[in-house]
Amino acid sequence: MAAASSAGGDVEPAPEPEPPAESRLCHYEFPIDDIPGLTKAAEELPHLTIKPSTVDLDRYREVFRDDDLRWTDMSPAAPGFAGYYEDVMRSRRTDGIDAHEFSRRDFHLVNLDRHVDAPGYEAYLQAKTRMTSSLETFFGNEVRFSGSMWYPPFGYRLWHTNETQPGWRMYLIDFDEEIPGSDTASFFRYMNPVTREIVTLQDRPRTARFFKIARCTENLFWHCIVNGASRNRWSFGLTVPDSWMEKIPTVRP
Repeated sequence: MAAASSAGGDVEPAPEPEPPAESRLCHYEFPIDDIPGLTKAAEELPHLTIKPSTVDLDRYREVFRDDDLRWTDMSPAAPGFAGYYEDVMRSRRTDGIDAHEFSRRDFHLVNLDRHVDAPGYEAYLQAKTRMTSSLETFFGNEVRFSGSMWYPPFGYRLWHTNETQPGWRMYLIDFDEEIPGSDTASFFRYMNPVTREIVTLQDRPRTARFFKIARCTENLFWHCIVNGASRNRWSFGLTVPDSWMEKIPTVRP
């Protein structure tokens, strides 16, 4: 930018305009216990963070792929990303008769809602119902579960967009141990759809994280999740109304 001038001589150049808000921030997150309206929902977490005995953890460990885990370090905007993504999706589509819970390369984790025959599943389901009810009371609108996931040690969800399910998401995240501030092995990572910047958020127990899923191809919200440690991670995704920010005074759109 050229320097401005006046009769009094050269002056400092005008500052660059601030980028649009949506280009600076694509997520909001808070300690669950800092939001009074989430108290009742948080009380249900101990009933939701289950490890079903019906999960074949030997098979889970057997299909772990270090190359896929390392792929989470690649930006979706990088050369070569699309080719690897297609390979992952192709593997997912052609598992055939040997398909099992961990056949999906992009989904190295446990979908808790698949384990309906596990002991304790009914209590888990009742806790989900109570959580949904308390959240609908808090947000004043419909709230629906979009996913209930257990990430055993070294679990991951590879890059994806969820573009077929647009809207705001809230994820309630918990672990079975405290995580030191210097520990960065468990994280949520996304690419800012406007700036293409890669943002990595360190995961911590009892966190509420919000972000918006877009359907528009130009603004897809690419994101991935890694639990790269020997601890257990749980995340419970819910669709929340667009007006959710009105319920949390500290949030500014």
